[in-house]
Amino acid sequence: MIKASVQGSPSGSGVLCARIPGRFWACYTLGLLLRLPQAAAAAAADQFQYARDYARTFRRRVVLLGDALELWFLGGYPADMVPLVFGERFAAWYRGVLVDPGSVRMRPSLAAHLQAAAGRGQPVATVTATHAHEEHVGNLEWAARRVGAPVLLAPQIAARLRPAAPIPRLRAAVLGQPSSLYGPVTDAAAGIAITGGHLQVLPAPGHSPEHVVLWDPQERVLLTGDCYLGRYFTAPNSDADSRALMSTLEHLLDLDVLVMVEGHGHVHTLRRDIPPIPGVVVRTDPRSAIERKLEFLTWLDTRIAEARAEGRSENATVAACFPWSRTWSWRRLVSRS
Repeated sequence: MIKASVQGSPSGSGVLCARIPGRFWACYTLGLLLRLPQAAAAAAADQFQYARDYARTFRRRVVLLGDALELWFLGGYPADMVPLVFGERFAAWYRGVLVDPGSVRMRPSLAAHLQAAAGRGQPVATVTATHAHEEHVGNLEWAARRVGAPVLLAPQIAARLRPAAPIPRLRAAVLGQPSSLYGPVTDAAAGIAITGGHLQVLPAPGHSPEHVVLWDPQERVLLTGDCYLGRYFTAPNSDADSRALMSTLEHLLDLDVLVMVEGHGHVHTLRRDIPPIPGVVVRTDPRSAIERKLEFLTWLDTRIAEARAEGRSENATVAACFPWSRTWSWRRLVSRS
């Protein structure tokens, strides 16, 4: 993944080189070599931050919005490699609904959280997921059976899990191959009942075609799953569609969101009753965060179209999208190479 924010026009020296025949790769490679020390330093800083946040949140429960929202930090061996390398963490409990209950490798930590929740008198009434990737659906039926709750899913998610397709070997080794669904699944398209309200289930394709978001219009809380992954690109899965994601982000701007809960890392809000917990809460307006990501993806789509119109090769098109003169382009160079 590549962390990126847009500040002004992203065009730069890399674009100029692209217009000089025979000079593109020499110029581009030289630029990246010059930036390599900064890229390595940025990568080291990112890894330090991931390790620090991992230690701060290790198997913890973070309670926000009174007792309405709980972030359960899951993990296991070797699944703990993911938060350490990419900074991706937690499952969410929201007003009685367990959302995206982790992968099969995270099951022992999920079991501990479920037991603790029952002891606090905050049981799980429903189990659901925002999409069918393994770290979101690996424990759907297992968790539902353990707490005696139904599984509610959007039809397109359930279809992806009957049966669950094999995932790449590395992902299976780290996170575990999710099981196919065999038991009854209630259609969540009409929404999910929560304590004192109702969650709307809204289509949000892009990160994957079946993706949905969960929206509480009463409290103005949005659980985005992976359709918003901070200011970096959507994960490069084979089923990702950047233009569909751009359309989804445009629709999310129609919602008056006060609290945005990412599927893997942070809560974005300006609400002062939510404390600024390091490594968890980001003091930013959710709408502004969505706008910045949409701005970047829109620029990227334009650059790709321009490169194709100029007849550039695929590699040159990719390189032109990451001008070395821009901070966001080289900041994650070491970790993406």
